[in-house]
Amino acid sequence: MDFFTIMIILITLVVFVFIVLISFVLKKSKDVKNEAFLEDERKLMLQNVLKRRKKLVPYKTDLQLQITDAMTFERSEDVRSIHTTGFLYNTQQKPIVAFERVERGKNATGQLVAITKKQTFAFTFLGLNISLFCDDVLLGTWDNSGNIYNSEKQLIGHAKRPANSTERSHFPLVMNQREIAQLQTAPLYDTIENTSTVSTIFEELNFGALVLSKTTSSSLEEEKWLLALAIFEVTFYGNMPVA
Repeated sequence: MDFFTIMIILITLVVFVFIVLISFVLKKSKDVKNEAFLEDERKLMLQNVLKRRKKLVPYKTDLQLQITDAMTFERSEDVRSIHTTGFLYNTQQKPIVAFERVERGKNATGQLVAITKKQTFAFTFLGLNISLFCDDVLLGTWDNSGNIYNSEKQLIGHAKRPANSTERSHFPLVMNQREIAQLQTAPLYDTIENTSTVSTIFEELNFGALVLSKTTSSSLEEEKWLLALAIFEVTFYGNMPVA
């Protein structure tokens, strides 16, 4: 067997392996569109974050008013996805939310699971269309136009986040025909180096501003939305990929 023949065989093998690998990745990408796959993954993510619940400080009421834009996290990547785990903090620099996020790019469904000392929240997102769950019950959806729908697909509110905002700003949350809160946009942590320690986040970067401020009283159901949206603002928009 001459050198030319050997090279042809080797190139053919490399091409074959490459095709098999691409086919495997494409198949796995299709798998994440399956609800059963997403549910199994969500359960596993919840098990992971529950292991960190003991690190969270207790609270009595109004946790939504205690969440700041201070966050620590770790990120790992593989050929199919990006995994992010971390904590959110109150103004006393104590962890009050633990979370895990899985992202697969713009054209595949990602998931985020977060827990407090008392509640669990889950989010699925495809682009900027988000479904929100509290304690395994669907709260509703939030679409890319800012419209908020309840679990029965009825329009109940609106919260339009500023698009491509590089400056910190506030935007209103309207529910049941009244403004109930203002949300502050999260800083983009992907552009910040050394986010590994709490002291760096609070003292060097001067983060720790409250994410949400209420403008009127709210019902128990609305408070679930407030807490869910405050958590999502930091854990999702604070970790948006940088182009």
